[in-house]
Amino acid sequence: MYNRRKKTVRIPDSPEEAYQAALKTALNIIGFKDNTEAQLRQKLTERGYKAETVDDVAAFMVAKGYVNDERMLYRTVRLMAEGKGYGKLRIRQELRLKQFPSELVESLDWDREELADIDFAEICRKWIVKRGGTRDEKTYAFLRRHGHVTSDVREAYRRLAEETQSDTE
Repeated sequence: MYNRRKKTVRIPDSPEEAYQAALKTALNIIGFKDNTEAQLRQKLTERGYKAETVDDVAAFMVAKGYVNDERMLYRTVRLMAEGKGYGKLRIRQELRLKQFPSELVESLDWDREELADIDFAEICRKWIVKRGGTRDEKTYAFLRRHGHVTSDVREAYRRLAEETQSDTE
């Protein structure tokens, strides 16, 4: 993979023009990919905008709802659970790495409407089947590395046993 340089931006001398240029840049950034407020601030700072301009633009983007850390958090959680097969512990770790505000990560509500239908035991069961369906230390360690809690792993093995039992009858 190659290193891509950030696009350099000519920043106007006038604070109002600098604000307008930063706002345009911010809209381009979030138009390409949803970002947290921290990510947006970092990208604007990397492009050379002054801290005051970055603060003003970030506040505007949050106020208008263009940047919403909570909305992005729940969308990211769902993607990690269903797309990557991660468990609750790994998801929290990844959210911190993605610079979500720590208070938002800590207050994550797994029973909230957006997440209540995610079945982590079923995700574990699918991983177990994919790994051969055996109950061994390697599979358990794999599931733990993916952030699954013991109760979900046990439930997955219970469901798999039920499934196997009903298939033999």
